[in-house]
This record gives sequence, structure tokens and C-alpha cells, in this order.
Amino acid sequence: MPNINFEEDTRHEVSDKVLRNMEKVTYSQDDVGIGKYNTPLHHSLPYAWDEMMDEEIADFLKYHQCEKDRKAQVIEILEIAMEVENPKACVRTALELLTIKGTGK
Repeated sequence: MPNINFEEDTRHEVSDKVLRNMEKVTYSQDDVGIGKYNTPLHHSLPYAWDEMMDEEIADFLKYHQCEKDRKAQVIEILEIAMEVENPKACVRTALELLTIKGTGK
């Protein structure tokens, strides 16, 4: 909810959350890469960086589409829950979809 009283400066609240999360994820990815390739990432490694970026962007866009599809599915389930006499099963299914953990690594 917006801070309409302006009691404290929250201009950077979302950005701060993003930065904390990205720091955690970035360092974790370093560990995954070192575990997989036995060396930290460095520009001198013999990789076609542009091709790798294209692959990562393609994966990102597919992940994004899957998340949008999941959101639409959860909305559909919750709309059904509003119409049934006992919505508990619908709510449980929606919660399961919204609380999936892990990345398959």
C-alpha cells in the first residue's frame, strides 16, 4: 500500500529488495558455475559470450511466459473457488502453485 503519510522515505524500498535478492542469487550462481566448471567466470574463458547471452535471454523469456501462464491458471482456480460451495480444494491447489520452491539444479 502506498505511504500516503510520507512518514518515512520509501523511494528505494522495491529497489533495495531487488538488489538484496540479486546479490544472493548472483553469488549462488557463482557457486553453481564453479561447481560445474571448476573455475570462476572470467572474460578470458573460451566461450562465445554473445551466443551464451542469446541462449540465456531465450530461456528467460520462456521462464517469464511460464510464470505468466501459472498466474493465469491461479486466477482461473481462484475464480472457480468463488463459485463453489467448498472452495478449500481450489485454494489449496492455488497455494501449491504459488509456493513452488527450487530451480531443478
